[in-house]
Amino acid sequence: MTDEPQLTARDPTSTDAHPPAGDLPVPPPALPPDDAVGPLAHGRALPASHPAEAYVPLRRWVLDSAAQLRAMRADLRQQLAASVPSPGNGDSGVPDNVVLVTSELATNALAHGRPPAEVHLMFDGHAVLIVVSDRDATHAPFLAEDRAPGEGGFGLQIARRLSDAVGWWTDTSGKHVWAAFEADAAA
Repeated sequence: MTDEPQLTARDPTSTDAHPPAGDLPVPPPALPPDDAVGPLAHGRALPASHPAEAYVPLRRWVLDSAAQLRAMRADLRQQLAASVPSPGNGDSGVPDNVVLVTSELATNALAHGRPPAEVHLMFDGHAVLIVVSDRDATHAPFLAEDRAPGEGGFGLQIARRLSDAVGWWTDTSGKHVWAAFEADAAA
């Protein structure tokens, strides 16, 4: 886990199905609206949207594998404690929700996107914003539905239940899924 992206030269003899980001075609500025995507096999598309622009970056993590999630969660918890004021009673539940949702979104990016995953922690003085990015701008995130418990696929459902807002967008660098949490809601 590092704050700086790892740069490697591309092996010209490689048959890798995922060329480096510089060799990818430029995706459209945004995927089609939800109604144009249509129903998915086991869920529906997450609405595309951007978060507010008032957030200040606090920390960034670059994850190449799921083995790095544990260290990222511990560091995220410390960063939240140091940077985000807690309400008078100190028990808002926001840090736990932020850590859980961030872990779910990062796991999704590593499992279903194109690594590395980047996790950005931001704060605007009142709310925490998490943005998790991967290099796959071709697949819209979707909300799993009609699955039995234990079959997985509920990370975005958890994010929607525990955060105040969830959305996503694409750009030339890939797909970005975000969740916002009112830090002083319980103050």
